[in-house]
Amino acid sequence: MIEGVNFPSYLFSSLIAGYVMMTVDMMLDGFFGLFGTYREYLNIVRQFGLFDGYEGLAMAIGHTINSLVLALIFVNKRIYNKIPAKSGLIKGVIFGIVWHVCVLVVLLIFSLGGAKFAINMLSSSYTGQFSLFLLHMVWGGTLGLLYTPQEN
Repeated sequence: MIEGVNFPSYLFSSLIAGYVMMTVDMMLDGFFGLFGTYREYLNIVRQFGLFDGYEGLAMAIGHTINSLVLALIFVNKRIYNKIPAKSGLIKGVIFGIVWHVCVLVVLLIFSLGGAKFAINMLSSSYTGQFSLFLLHMVWGGTLGLLYTPQEN
């Protein structure tokens, strides 16, 4: 999975991309009625009684770990080279869009099976859904902009 990956660049770009995604969500909360999805996630975590009193910290740590792990898919040499764009930024935005669609498909499948977390995620507002789509594009774009593939 990590063969041919520029590991220092991956580590840096994935950490920064996750941070940028969260920061944009928080700093633009309410912008044109969008963003602020972190509040919805906090409410879902609270509803399930997880990390009582530490929901914000758990969310930040979980989001950072997600960014690290999921960026491994993007920086995989076979996947990175198949994304139809020359610019890393555009590759990242495309990856963010595809990633968002994959998230929706997985949530739909799990919700059809009765998973309450997935049902709650899918039942968020249209603005919340659109905000998450934009945020995945921000995450992917930042990841693609900052990641430098390993020289062959």
